Amino acid sequence: MAVQGVDGRSGESARNLAFINYALLFSAIFFAGVPALIAAIIAYSQRDEAPPTIGSHYSFQIRIFWVAFVIALVAGLCFLGAVVSIAGEIFQVTRLEGWRMPDQVQVKLSDVTVDRTLIVLFAGTGLFSAIGGLWLVFAPALGFIRLASAQGMGHSARS
Repeated sequence: MAVQGVDGRSGESARNLAFINYALLFSAIFFAGVPALIAAIIAYSQRDEAPPTIGSHYSFQIRIFWVAFVIALVAGLCFLGAVVSIAGEIFQVTRLEGWRMPDQVQVKLSDVTVDRTLIVLFAGTGLFSAIGGLWLVFAPALGFIRLASAQGMGHSARS
């Protein structure tokens, strides 16, 4: 039951490629996001050529990629902020000790303070990482199920 696409390609091959894209998006949590980038490139290149129902899935895959990218960016910024905060605290402690040579640095953990900002930054890193992971598991699963049911993605149940 192959449906002809706009450029003569069968709708079945576009559907299979959309299935592969959902698998790439799902596997992105295991391979540092590289498969998601590949899936987004494929979705951008195939979105206009695919039949409307499959095209809605490609648009949804692009949306999955960009939402995951923004969540990962926020988690990365929280982590970077925590690292800078720790480095600043260590610098302050070593400066107080009269640091002259790198091999003479002795940091006493009793002198290091863990403030509210550091806790919030680490909590934000964990929270946004968890949200991004859940997004990359459940969003592609939803799209995969709708694609397997021959339903499009969008506001209408008839898509």
